[in-house]
Amino acid sequence: FPGSLHDWKTYGEMRNLAHEKYGLELPEVYLPSATIEQGLDVLEITRNIHLFVSRYSYDVYNQTFIERCSSTDAKHLNSMNIRHIANSIRTHGTGIMNTTVNVVYQFLSRKFYVFSQFLYDDYIKSRLIKDQRYFRENKDQLQNMDPVQGFGEVTQDIRQLGTSSGNLSYLDQFRSLITEIGNAMGYVRMVRSGGLHYISNAIKFVPDLTKEPHFEDNCVHE
Repeated sequence: FPGSLHDWKTYGEMRNLAHEKYGLELPEVYLPSATIEQGLDVLEITRNIHLFVSRYSYDVYNQTFIERCSSTDAKHLNSMNIRHIANSIRTHGTGIMNTTVNVVYQFLSRKFYVFSQFLYDDYIKSRLIKDQRYFRENKDQLQNMDPVQGFGEVTQDIRQLGTSSGNLSYLDQFRSLITEIGNAMGYVRMVRSGGLHYISNAIKFVPDLTKEPHFEDNCVHE
């Protein structure tokens, strides 16, 4: 009998296939609701969303999160894609999607507050206003393109404000903040796609009601 005792998904699909094709009513296997490709668990990620967005990189084209080399000493890196999220939703139910959205929303509200505080800093704000004034006065000569040379000056000026324990300037920390915000939003997007993937796999076992015989017509025919 193909399948493994730890692979609940294979046994479930074979049980449904036997019922649909051959009309066999097989008993429930009562195995843990997990698969051999379970991957990272959505609930664990949601509980530690602040660690996840800082330790993983988001590939928007392939819809995949990949662990950064600098965040671990292991020989292998963890990754998560839509299929892994669909497996977690199958295990825990669709209710974790609402929980994930609420947790990420609260996380983003805190991050956006820090984002606004950085922009409203007197020194940062005055520097940005100075660059804006220069651009407006010389936009014809600049052909409506912001000069790249000015960014180096901004970086040096901000670095003079001080650095963190990891030798990161305020601008570097601001970049990390934007990256974490983007990772959190990408995570919610992947949870949505994972939910659609799970529903599309589950809906194939729902019969087509348009092809089912009507009870009234059968009674009249008899």
